[in-house]
Amino acid sequence: LGVRGAHSGSPPDVGERAIRVHTETLDDVKDVGQLTTRVPPNTDMLRNDFADVLGTKPVVLIFATPALCQSRVCGPVVDVAEQVRAEVGDKVAFVHQEVYRDNQVNKGLRPPLVKWRLASEPWMFVIGRDGRIADRFEGAVSVPELRDAVQKPL
Repeated sequence: LGVRGAHSGSPPDVGERAIRVHTETLDDVKDVGQLTTRVPPNTDMLRNDFADVLGTKPVVLIFATPALCQSRVCGPVVDVAEQVRAEVGDKVAFVHQEVYRDNQVNKGLRPPLVKWRLASEPWMFVIGRDGRIADRFEGAVSVPELRDAVQKPL
C-alpha cells in the first residue's frame, strides 16, 4: 500500500502512514479568520498543529473550506466534525486545515494539501495513534459515519 500511494498522484489511503505536515494554529495568527472560513469559527479544531499530535492520540484531519468550497459540502462536513468532536472530547484530536493560501482561491492550495496530494475538497482522514490512516472520506460524510470511523482507532 505505502509504495503505491507514495509514487502515484493519489492521496494516502487506508492503512498507509499519515503524512506529517504542519498546520497553523490559533497561536500562529492574529485573526482566526486567517485559519477558517467557517462562521462561527471552529476554534477547537484550530488549537493543535497536526505534526504535534500525530502519533500521540487518534486524529481526525479535515481539509475543507466552508466559504470557498467548490463542491458545496465543506461547511456541512466541518459541522459534522465539530459535532463528533464535541461528543468524543479529548480522546481524539480534531484538526481543520483550510484549502487555499490566505483563504483566496487565486493564491493556490496551502502546502499541507499539496503534500497530501489533494486536488479536491473536502477530505477527512481518521488516523490512529500509530500514525496510520484508519479511514478516509472524500466529499460528504454523516455524523454516524464519522462517529463509527472515530471509534476504530480508540
